[in-house]
Amino acid sequence: MLNTRRMHVGALAAALGVTIALAGCSSGGSGGGADGGATGDGEPVTIDYWGWVPGMQTLVDEWNEQNPDIQVNYSAQSAGDDATFSKITTAAQSGDAPDLVQADVKWVTSLLQYAQDVTDEAAQYEDNFTAGAWSNVTLDGVTYGLPQDSGPVVMYYNKAKLDELGVAVPTTWDEFGEAARAVAAAEPGTYLAGFSSDDTENLQSYVQQAGGQWWAIDGDQWVVDVTGEESVKVAEFWQGLVTDGVVSPTKRWDPAFYNELANGKILSVVGAAWQAPLIADNAEATAGDWAVAPAPQWQEGAEVSANNGGSTMLVLEGTEHAEEALEFANWLNTNVDGLLSLGLFPATQGAEIATPENISAYFGGEDVYGLLAQASENIETPWLFPPTYSDLSKELTDGIAAATNGQTTLPEVLETLQQSSLSAFEQADINASPAS
Repeated sequence: MLNTRRMHVGALAAALGVTIALAGCSSGGSGGGADGGATGDGEPVTIDYWGWVPGMQTLVDEWNEQNPDIQVNYSAQSAGDDATFSKITTAAQSGDAPDLVQADVKWVTSLLQYAQDVTDEAAQYEDNFTAGAWSNVTLDGVTYGLPQDSGPVVMYYNKAKLDELGVAVPTTWDEFGEAARAVAAAEPGTYLAGFSSDDTENLQSYVQQAGGQWWAIDGDQWVVDVTGEESVKVAEFWQGLVTDGVVSPTKRWDPAFYNELANGKILSVVGAAWQAPLIADNAEATAGDWAVAPAPQWQEGAEVSANNGGSTMLVLEGTEHAEEALEFANWLNTNVDGLLSLGLFPATQGAEIATPENISAYFGGEDVYGLLAQASENIETPWLFPPTYSDLSKELTDGIAAATNGQTTLPEVLETLQQSSLSAFEQADINASPAS
């Protein structure tokens, strides 16, 4: 088993262009058995955990009170930004890394060189999490931590306004396109949805839902498939709406976006779980007018969703308490009510996730989080962000901006990103090839 594990990790390390820590076949926490516990001298185990979610200390305090033998020392970081990423890597390089870190899903492959193989220790927790979320912490059969939160995609829509315009809620993307054109024709200056350059992961979630996968690991190399059939289909679809001027170009993170939601000028958001409270809090004028539905489908009758956002908890190399760290991480990330109170949508599988009263009221009394939980379990295609993603994301942002300004097209943006992805891997001395 050890030799097989080493072969898997060796191949993955070659694909990532890094050295990944491997502490035998089972890293094993010092002191305490599978159930965790105090060290051999009777002192409690201390786990250092870095994260950035406001209010997390409250849940950590709850754990510490209930688990005197495993105490967690929480260190709050800035909100999942580049500074936090740099601080993690600097600490890991200096040998001063914490046992656990919250890691945005976009960071996972970049941090694996500092992560520890905890496949054996984590196996008992796999069934607690959705398959889509688990794929974010397991690569090439090796697990490096546990999922924390996720961003399953659904469609939030202004039901009152669509009813007023006589436009049916679309269940397929073809119907979505027809509805977008119908809204624009019925009330010029009003849009079914927006398409902007400052939220590139929206486009990626549409591709993921269609079954595309831009970057994947196959053995000891990356496979780049930005221009695959599914991706081109999605790009051509949205390009048609942009060309026809029937989607709003207002940037997703511009305050004007919420003004357009509140004023009934943008009538839907096909987006992740974290969108629900943002819409409710920032477009209060239309409270009660909105509803929620599954995301439109690329194939009629399908029930496929995608992920947009989310984070993981990685166990970093050098920890002597991997088992205890995972015991805490599992408790935290299956604490549905606790995570919801912090604004996180749990990545748990089969849990009953109650919709907060304010969210339910805003969306016309609907079970928003119940639908999101169902969508979370309907994510079929994994999505992996490469270590070179930071630069590629900037290029994609610029490309989408150029497409929305009529300077290029989305299919052409994908062609450029395909070549840039291959070049970025080559420059980073990482094995990569185009999909066959």
